[in-house]
Formats: sequence, C-alpha cells, structure tokens
Amino acid sequence: MTDIKKVLAATDGSEHGLNAVVTGAAWAARAGASFEVATVVEVLLLPPEYAPPGVEPAEYELAFVRDAREKAEKQTEEAGAVGASIHVRAGLTPQLVNRVADETDSDLIVIGASPQPARASLVGSTGRRTLYLAQRPVLLASEARREPFRRVLVAVDLSEMSGPVLEAAWALAKADGAELRVLYVLEPLPLMLAKAASIDESERLRHGREQMEAVLEGTGLLGEGSVHARMREGRAGHEILEEAQGWDADLVAVGTHGFGFFDRLLLGSTPLYVLRHGQRATLIVPRREAGD
Repeated sequence: MTDIKKVLAATDGSEHGLNAVVTGAAWAARAGASFEVATVVEVLLLPPEYAPPGVEPAEYELAFVRDAREKAEKQTEEAGAVGASIHVRAGLTPQLVNRVADETDSDLIVIGASPQPARASLVGSTGRRTLYLAQRPVLLASEARREPFRRVLVAVDLSEMSGPVLEAAWALAKADGAELRVLYVLEPLPLMLAKAASIDESERLRHGREQMEAVLEGTGLLGEGSVHARMREGRAGHEILEEAQGWDADLVAVGTHGFGFFDRLLLGSTPLYVLRHGQRATLIVPRREAGD
C-alpha cells in the first residue's frame, strides 16, 4: 500500500496558497509525515529599460524572491509548521513545483483551490498545468483545513488505475481514521453497441460488482471495516459528485488515465468534470510513466 512519508505544499503567497500550506501541514502532522513548502516567483530578468530607476534588473528579481520567501515563511508559521524547509524558485510554477517534488522525493503535492461556484474550475490554469505534469498524487485544498478528513469518497473505473487511486486515498483516510467509500459508476453503453451486442444489463451489474470486489481484494481493502463499496449507474462525473453531495464527503479521489500526451493534457473527462464542477477537497492521482 502507498505510504505517504513526505508532503510538499505549493504556495504563491495568496489565500489559496494558504489553503495548501495549512491543509498540508495539518495532515502531515497527523500522519507523522515530514512537511516542506515550495514557492515559485514567475519573474524573468528584466531589460534595463523596464527596471525601476536606480535598480539593477537582477536586484529587482531578488526583491521578488525575498518577498516570496517572507510570505511563505509567514504562511508556514500560521500553519504551525515553523522550521519546515522552504524552497524558493524563479521561473514557471508548474514545472518547478514538480521539480521540487522530485528533488525532495515527496509523496504528495498539495496545491490551493477555490470552492467558489462562480469560478470555471476548482483550480486555475496554473494549478491545472501543475496537475498535467504531476507524477505523484496531488491534493487540491479548497480550504485551510486543520481538522481530519472524515468521509473520503474514491471513484474507481476498474482499470489498472483503480489500485493506485485506492491506495493513495486509503493512505489519507487511514491517517485520519476516516471512512472510505469506494464508488464505481456503471456508464451506459452507446446505443448502437447496446443494440448490436444485446447485453443483459443485470449481467453487466453483476460483473461490475465482481470486478469492484476484485480491485478491493487486490489492494487488501476487501473486508476492511471502515471501507464500503457502492455502485451507481449514469455518467461518471455527474454521479461521483452526486454521491459526494449526498454522503457529504469532505474529500473526493479520482485518477487520470494517462494514455499518452493528449489524455495527459486533458486529464480525462471524468477528473476534468470533477475539477470543473466539484466544490470540495479533491485528490487527483496520476498514472506514473513507465520506469518511474
């Protein structure tokens, strides 16, 4: 099973960044994991004509770096994680956050998110690009959460990604003593395929339940007292969020497919739907490339 020993929170010094730092630090403390912070200054060296009067371009950039470190230190102190290592980089945020995660061998990245329905997505464009490049689970913190997660909903599609998603979600749930609900959504077959194949829907349901039990057994979670399994029928993204709302889950976990560049870019339709329409903390588990 996945064991999360090191947590890396990414912040830009904003309120959303504070969500990541507080949530990451609090969970790491509960789990006995180490905790570090990354912040990226997206400032390139300025041409001399754009620098403030009397200020060298290099000095101008250093001022931004100092300001970013001070903000990260303040948020780390507010999170109660005084003494945590802070990594400051200058460049592009998605690439550098993931590079710091590689350098520190972090098991989980935490980034800030917005729960506001008015936004087009739970995370902005920078957060989505960070997700596209991630090779480890990413927790989207929609609030500065200090209390444990109590209800974790993990969606599986019975593909090879189901195991990694379950393991990552269980690592978070187990540390908090949370209940874990495993959800499989049986999506409707395309009309032409359904007619041509003359498939018995009751047989599809039975097969789905058997496959879900096999996935749970493969991860060692079958029979675990705090783990329960459910099935729904419909469109996966919609049904996942309906289940999360009805059960009042405080964390939703989904996986990406990772079948090449374009799927990597778009994350996959189900996680993308959850990102666009979900309003709660979300764990995105990517498929790691071969050799990782």
